[in-house]
Amino acid sequence: MSQRLEPGPVVKTETGRPTLEYRKASRTGHAVLACGLAFLLIAAFAAMAGSSAVALTCAGVSLALFVAGLLLHFEGVRQQLRPDARQPRKSTH
Repeated sequence: MSQRLEPGPVVKTETGRPTLEYRKASRTGHAVLACGLAFLLIAAFAAMAGSSAVALTCAGVSLALFVAGLLLHFEGVRQQLRPDARQPRKSTH
């Protein structure tokens, strides 16, 4: 069992500022998740109004948008953790 001596989070040296790809994926992911929430609200109102066909359709679209939004969110996180290609790589020899 290893013991950390320094308190707080440890910053990885290979992780730099958020890249353009991260910002694009993050913005798109938030937009898709917001649309998924809107479709979920429409499905809830349609279910309360008694229109089951509209409710089921909107619920299916909402689920697809939530999956796409989460994929974009995690792609953005992956892009953020990726080493920056503009920085020169350290030589190991």
